[in-house]
Amino acid sequence: MISTILHRFIVVARRGLFLASLALIFAGATALGQTGYTGIFGGGPYYINATNNINEIKNSGFTEAIVWSVEVKTNGDLNFNGEFPLTSNGVYIGDQTHPDFPANMAALKQGTIKRVTFSIGSSNVGDWQDITALVNSQGTGTDSILYKTFAALKAAIPALDAIDFDDENSFNSPTTIAFGVMLGQLGYHVVPDPFDNNSYWINVVSQINAQLPGTVDGVHLQAYAGGAGNNPCVGWNFGTVPVWPGLWDQVDSPAQVQSIMSGWHSQCGINGGFLWLYDDIVGTGLAAQYANAINTAVGATGGGFTLSGPGNVSINQGSSAQALITITDTGGFDGTVTLTLSRLPRGVKARIQGTGNRQKILFQASTTASTGSFPVTVTGTSGTLIQTLTLTLTVNSAAD
Repeated sequence: MISTILHRFIVVARRGLFLASLALIFAGATALGQTGYTGIFGGGPYYINATNNINEIKNSGFTEAIVWSVEVKTNGDLNFNGEFPLTSNGVYIGDQTHPDFPANMAALKQGTIKRVTFSIGSSNVGDWQDITALVNSQGTGTDSILYKTFAALKAAIPALDAIDFDDENSFNSPTTIAFGVMLGQLGYHVVPDPFDNNSYWINVVSQINAQLPGTVDGVHLQAYAGGAGNNPCVGWNFGTVPVWPGLWDQVDSPAQVQSIMSGWHSQCGINGGFLWLYDDIVGTGLAAQYANAINTAVGATGGGFTLSGPGNVSINQGSSAQALITITDTGGFDGTVTLTLSRLPRGVKARIQGTGNRQKILFQASTTASTGSFPVTVTGTSGTLIQTLTLTLTVNSAAD
């Protein structure tokens, strides 16, 4: 984010999951829910003498707590801000410094916080260069140090949902994409955090979601400091992945934040946003004011969900195919979503397998099934909330 930040707690001068036929193509189609996340970045206040701060944030109205900044060392070890070791040699060791940290992250979710995100990197720091070197030398398989480290982190802190990618100087797309897909396989969501280089980030998001649909479910766009002047409605089109812009409390008051984000909401329908930086306003009561400003601006008055999955599924007569539908909760939504399908072509049957946020559609085509391409609508329903996702089902002749 910002290369040097002096605040009251820390001084930091850094900052085929599913199988189908061979012709199954992911297009990353997504149905957006009512709201995205409204988040607040913070460093030391989230883990140093944190009880009062946790209570403030969980009752603030924000729905995402973003803990900044995770350092990645050359050997794959993690720490927060050079002062809070998290892992060593693939093992969680955070309890040695702050034994209450996992419980505090869980406590956040007893209030308005519905997502806990850890942010990796900042400006002028080598975290992403270290990630690139580790991916190039070890890959991202189960035996790699990055896999072991982030698996251990998630096991130790079950409340942790997502990883924020604050790469401001490395920009290595192959290793970043591989790292993102690995995180998705471990159950994390991924949220890029750019302030420039929009074409790079648009490609990264597209490639990660092509390999593992729904992994990237939002983008934290910096619209302050080095990103001042960024407009989420211009040049930052990630297709169906929403952009959640951020502003800085040292620059904009709650009223100004509400005005700016209301403008973006009117212009292109942003459904979330974030504030940088909690460390500036700890204990002042301003966190709740900023949360209310952002929530009011983007219409975040209730929860919702998104659906994501393949845009195209191809199946031969007499064969089967599977499609994974990912349901992502947003804005405090925690209900149960039931999936149903529209009418299928003659000779094709389908059933939905599984519950929770990842459900499979199992297609089975008879030997005499109608051939051609047919739209199939997947409908997700939870009470009065209804979202849809349309995919194209192509049935090929068995001789093709």
